[in-house]
Amino acid sequence: MIYQNLVHEEVIGEVSIVRLIFNEINRDQRDDLKNQMNHLLAGERKEFIIDLSKVGFLSSLVVATIIFFAKELALKGGRMNLFSTSNEPLAVLRITKLDKIFEVYSSEKEALQSFK
Repeated sequence: MIYQNLVHEEVIGEVSIVRLIFNEINRDQRDDLKNQMNHLLAGERKEFIIDLSKVGFLSSLVVATIIFFAKELALKGGRMNLFSTSNEPLAVLRITKLDKIFEVYSSEKEALQSFK
């Protein structure tokens, strides 16, 4: 599924991999991203991996959307992990200490194995 080129969902087993695909987003696009993420929450899946590898700039707008998604998912009894093969998003997660709140992996394989 592709939603306006911001989010691409791929399902592997019981895990939904949500690939965020954009360089940088503005406030209007953030609303689109939030709506697309809410659409994913409306489904039955409870295990998500957010792939940040294709995000050029991990802005506060994107971080807030991820935090909101994680909070709503937790209310449904779900779980979310993050991964990125790019150093830029990983650095932002470390600087903001979000790597202490979320499980963050440097590969898709590691993130998938964390659900086993």
